[in-house]
Amino acid sequence: MPQFDFFSFSGQVFWTLSSFCVFYFIVLRFYLTRLSETLKMRQKLLSFSTKENKVKDVVVNIYDSFLSIMLKKN
Repeated sequence: MPQFDFFSFSGQVFWTLSSFCVFYFIVLRFYLTRLSETLKMRQKLLSFSTKENKVKDVVVNIYDSFLSIMLKKN
């Protein structure tokens, strides 16, 4: 049967596994590191802001001022 031919089947398995490994390492290296850094920073900011409400107010004020500046430019 042609679908079980060793010569064509081994090439398909090789390229499928190679493509998957390359895709896996790209996702692992670029996307998951950024996602984990973002989540860690978010967790630190939330834990710090729950300790002191002043920090939370400062962050909100900075965001509001940034938003107002960006809206004025447009």
